[in-house]
Amino acid sequence: MAKPRTVVITGGASGIGEAVVQRFVARGDEVVILDRRPSDLPARYIETDLNDRASIDAAVDALPHPVDVLCNVAGVSGSSSVPLILGVNFFGLRHLTERLVPCMNAGGSVVSVASTAGWYWREHLEDVAKLVSTPDFETGVEAGAARLDNGKDAYTRSKEALIVWTSHAAQRYRGHVRVNTVSPGPVETPLLPEFYDSMGHAELDPLTELAGGRNGRPDEIAAVVEFLAGSDASWINGSDVVVDAGAELAFELTQTRTV
Repeated sequence: MAKPRTVVITGGASGIGEAVVQRFVARGDEVVILDRRPSDLPARYIETDLNDRASIDAAVDALPHPVDVLCNVAGVSGSSSVPLILGVNFFGLRHLTERLVPCMNAGGSVVSVASTAGWYWREHLEDVAKLVSTPDFETGVEAGAARLDNGKDAYTRSKEALIVWTSHAAQRYRGHVRVNTVSPGPVETPLLPEFYDSMGHAELDPLTELAGGRNGRPDEIAAVVEFLAGSDASWINGSDVVVDAGAELAFELTQTRTV
């Protein structure tokens, strides 16, 4: 059996995060969950609010060191307020990662859950780059909230920013840890009804149809997170791995009438 690793997982109390915890626990790793509420799974728990920089700093200080794997899974939907979306989905995640990476073992891995909502980051790169380049948590949330007036757009921009920042971070930390994202399409989690409320069935239903008539399962996303965190993915760095049964690409090609 492989040597146990120390794995930190945000949002591990439910949904995709819970499925990720189950996978690492099953392989014998020492798992620490950072979440606003505890989990029933056999893992250490540190109460953490990713929309609060002080809470993030306290969590990092309380973690066992060194860490081998960081899985950024926690997130909120477009039904939340713009500042909360930007804080949790990007700036809190970024702050946690930047604080924790120096405390990680060489050869470690950071895997963040983005979304196919960030698929069109290339078309919005100028605005995304402005968000990514903001120097700290508070400045970033304030600047982003000044440009975005609704939760749906804030959610999309937060995931676009995560994908772009991950490429930068992969180069910054190259030779020490790998940094990648996983972008699911719609997934059957307790948060899914909020996504239908904020994005609408007209946007999400075609993706479900193109994915074979069903949404993803948390364990299907967790399997890819586990793979990217392991040594078998040693040559994958700065990448966004889309996990949606091919729906987003099929939708785009249909829209451009190339298929």
